Amino acid sequence: MNIGYIKLDKPKEGFFNIIKYKIKYFFNIVYKDKYVKENYHITKINESSKNKLIFMLKRDRIDYIIQEKGIDIDYPTLNGSLALKYMLPDVTKYCFKLLNLKIEEVFICTNKFSNENIQIIKDLSLNVKVVNIISENSRYLILEKQLENEGIYITVNNNKRKSLKNANIVINLDFKDFNGYATNRNMIVIDIANNMKISKSFNGIYIKGVKIGTEKVMRIFSEYENFEKDKLIEAEMIKINNYDLVRKYILMNKFNIKEVIGQRVITIEEFKRLEKMIS
Repeated sequence: MNIGYIKLDKPKEGFFNIIKYKIKYFFNIVYKDKYVKENYHITKINESSKNKLIFMLKRDRIDYIIQEKGIDIDYPTLNGSLALKYMLPDVTKYCFKLLNLKIEEVFICTNKFSNENIQIIKDLSLNVKVVNIISENSRYLILEKQLENEGIYITVNNNKRKSLKNANIVINLDFKDFNGYATNRNMIVIDIANNMKISKSFNGIYIKGVKIGTEKVMRIFSEYENFEKDKLIEAEMIKINNYDLVRKYILMNKFNIKEVIGQRVITIEEFKRLEKMIS
């Protein structure tokens, strides 16, 4: 996955630097950094420079951009959805704390059997007391027995009438919808797939992104001073692109949950509303 960083050029000290900047500004130059290939520079924030930039980004097959504050480009940008799967143990703890649940229990919905999903399940099993897998894939029944031999306990079932009926926190890895399942309309859905169809009767909380913070001073923050820190952190996670390695990176840098996001930032008041309904 390719990420581009968008910077607005500013005049540097020195006679020749000022002349160079004025020439670039006059001709509305948009260019790619000669030394840091993922950096793109504009000198004006107008439609002409934006169109030139978008052409370059598409040409270079850039998937997502992060831009300096004040620059608004109509191009896919990081919004916390890609970081969500790496922060699952932290997001579930965040939800448990705000809901004040008596039992820490999650339900993971997946039909895709992959190494990454196994890593996620194992990690959650170490961080959550009760982990239930809802799946039509029989390979998860085999995994259940294998993990039991390792001292890791999960429950696998696919009873559509009962399995999600009393669920409070559901993690969706790849379901497209809950059609055919009896569900708790007041549950929390953490949607890693980011494209789940939610029924109109749903009255819970739908999470599809996360904002991350840290108290540590990271190198990337000094390199991109006028950028949103949570997006810089997300970009670093994506570059690693391995669940176990990203989890080690998260723990090393002591990342924390600042906010969870649905269609907008989900407030504490919304969790309090839900707490009253499920208590």
